[in-house]
Amino acid sequence: MAFYNKTKLELQATLEKLQVAENRIDELEADFRAIEQHTALMVLTRDGLIDRVSRPFLNLFGYEQADELIGKHHRVFCEDDYARSEDYIIFWRELVTGHVKEGQFFNLNAQGQGLWLNASYLPVLSDKGIVKRIVVLYRC
Repeated sequence: MAFYNKTKLELQATLEKLQVAENRIDELEADFRAIEQHTALMVLTRDGLIDRVSRPFLNLFGYEQADELIGKHHRVFCEDDYARSEDYIIFWRELVTGHVKEGQFFNLNAQGQGLWLNASYLPVLSDKGIVKRIVVLYRC
């Protein structure tokens, strides 16, 4: 048992640290929710699968529900030729090695129409420097 030889003060100090950590997590989640409510954003797995999209993102791209996209690959926003190209492979290789990508990107909306949008692809790194996911922010 992990607490067997701990004093009451040591346990209290551990409990206080845990509470501070939980409070910080709550604050960060609230920050992300505020950003998500007012920003067109998408969260991708390191493999390029869509994990999460915001309501402004759905509106921008003409989708009704997030389930239309969750689990699909990012290439659904790309023309077929580009999705099969060496440029697209390089784009993803650079993202998964931690390189930020910013600029104007051509995307296909829900109706298959092209949109040029300013975006930032932001790799999220683990404490070991490994890309865990990619957050994409769109600016209209």
